[in-house]
Amino acid sequence: MMKKKYILYITLLQFAILINCNSPVYAQSSLKDRLKQHVFTLAADSLMGRKAGSEHTRMAANYITTQWEEIGISPLVGNSYYMPFMQNKYHNLAGIIEGNDPLLKYEYIIVGAHYDHLGSEIENGKKIIYNGADDNASGVAAIIELGRNLKEMQPSLRRSVVIIAFDAEEIGLYGSNEFAANPPFPIEQIKLMISIDMVGWFHASGFIRYSGAATIKNGKRLLSNESFIPEGLRVKTQRFEKSILTATDTRGFAKSGIPTFAVTTGLKSPYHKPEDMAHLIDYDGMALITEHLTNVVVAASHDDSFRASGKVSPIHQTRPKRFTIGIATNTGANYHYYTGGAIDGKSKISGGIGLSARIHAKHFWIRPEVYYDFTNAKHPQGDISTQGITAPLNVSVMLTASENDPFSVGPFIGVYYSYKFNGQQNNAKLDFVNLYHREEMGLNIGFEIRIINTRFGYTQRRAFTNFTQTKNADGAHIRNRASFFSLGYFF
Repeated sequence: MMKKKYILYITLLQFAILINCNSPVYAQSSLKDRLKQHVFTLAADSLMGRKAGSEHTRMAANYITTQWEEIGISPLVGNSYYMPFMQNKYHNLAGIIEGNDPLLKYEYIIVGAHYDHLGSEIENGKKIIYNGADDNASGVAAIIELGRNLKEMQPSLRRSVVIIAFDAEEIGLYGSNEFAANPPFPIEQIKLMISIDMVGWFHASGFIRYSGAATIKNGKRLLSNESFIPEGLRVKTQRFEKSILTATDTRGFAKSGIPTFAVTTGLKSPYHKPEDMAHLIDYDGMALITEHLTNVVVAASHDDSFRASGKVSPIHQTRPKRFTIGIATNTGANYHYYTGGAIDGKSKISGGIGLSARIHAKHFWIRPEVYYDFTNAKHPQGDISTQGITAPLNVSVMLTASENDPFSVGPFIGVYYSYKFNGQQNNAKLDFVNLYHREEMGLNIGFEIRIINTRFGYTQRRAFTNFTQTKNADGAHIRNRASFFSLGYFF
C-alpha cells in the first residue's frame, strides 16, 4: 500500500514538471544549468568567500531572495525573507510553500542549507579566497531548485514546506540554532528537518548519503524507495549522524526532538580550502540529487502516517542516559613494588578485557567494571604472570560545558578487587596456599575523556594488600603496581 502511494506521488510530480517543461523559460534553462548558475554566482570571487556578517553574505542573501521571489515562494514571516538575529548582525532567509490540507498544512517540513563560508585572508601579500563552492553553494543551489520544484507541486502538497538559508553556520551553527530555539510556530509542528550541506561531489563519492534515517518511522524505506531514485543516482542511508567533528545545521533541531536528515556527498571536495571552486562541481550529480530530494519531500508532505520514531542519535541526546553498559579493554605495564628496600622490580606488559557500566548522576559517573586480566612482572627468580578477574569501582567527575555536551573530561578515583585463579613462574604453577595471595585489593586513580559513547582513560593502580605471604630476605613484601591506558565503548 505504501509503495503504491509513493508511486502516485511521483507520478503527480512528473506530470507537473512535464507540463512546466512546455514553457519557453524552462526549455531554455535546464535544472543542471540553473544549478550551475547558482553555484558560480555564490562561489564567485566577487563574493569574497561569503564570511558571516560581511557585506558579501548580504550580496549572497540578495541573490537567494531574488531567486525565491521570481519562483513565487512566499516569505515565512511577514513580507520579508530576512530573519535577523544577534542584534541584526546575521540573517537567516526563510520562505514557505504552504500545503493545502486543512490540518496538515500546519505541520512543517524544513529544508535548509547554510549560505555563509570562511571569507578570505591575506597570505604572503596575496589575497586568498575561500569560495566554498561545495561548502555550501551547492546546498544553497539545491534548495533554490527544490523550492522551484515544490512551488510547481504546491496544489498537491499537504504539509507545508519551509525553505531556509542559514547564516553563521561556519562560526558555530548560529543560524540554525537560532531558528530552532525561536521558530515562528510551535516547534512540535516541525515534523522533519533536512540539512543539505556539500552535495557537489557525487562523481567522486559515488553516493548521496542521508544520515538520520532511523529518526523517522520507515525512514530507510522512504529514502531507498526505487521509484524515488533517478537513474544514475546511488543513495546511501545511515541510521544516525555520528561525527561531532563535521556538525551541520541539523543539531539544534535534533536536540529539540525533531527528526532530521543530514544530506551530503561527503568530504571528497577540497573542504575548507581555496581550491573548493565552482568549476570542480558535478552538476549532473547535483541535478539527480535535487530530483531525489524533491521526491522525498513530496512523499513526506503527502503521507498521513509520517512520524518520528522516537530514536535519537547519541550526539543529539539532550541528556546522557542514566545507565549504559559497554565493552572495555586496557593495556599497560605492571611491576612489583617492594615494601622495604630501595629497589623495585621491573615492569612487563599487562592488560585486560571486560564489561563496563556507567551510572550517571549530574556531573558524576559511577563506573562498576569487571575484567578478565593478565598481570606480568619481572622477578629475580623468573618472571611471574597471573590470570584473574578484576572488579574496579570508580567515580568520575566529568567536566563539561553543559550536561548535553558530547565531549567531557575529568579525573576519577576508586577501588578494585582482584581474584587470581591462575599463575606461573618458570612454567611452574604459583603456590597460592603457602607463598602467594590469590586476592588483591587496591586503589585506582586517573583521568578519562568521553567523546559521545567512547571513553579513553589512563589509570594508575596501586595494591594495598600484599601479593606475597611472607617477607623476603630484606624483610619486604611484594605488591603489584600498574599503569595502563583504557578504551571503552558504551551502547
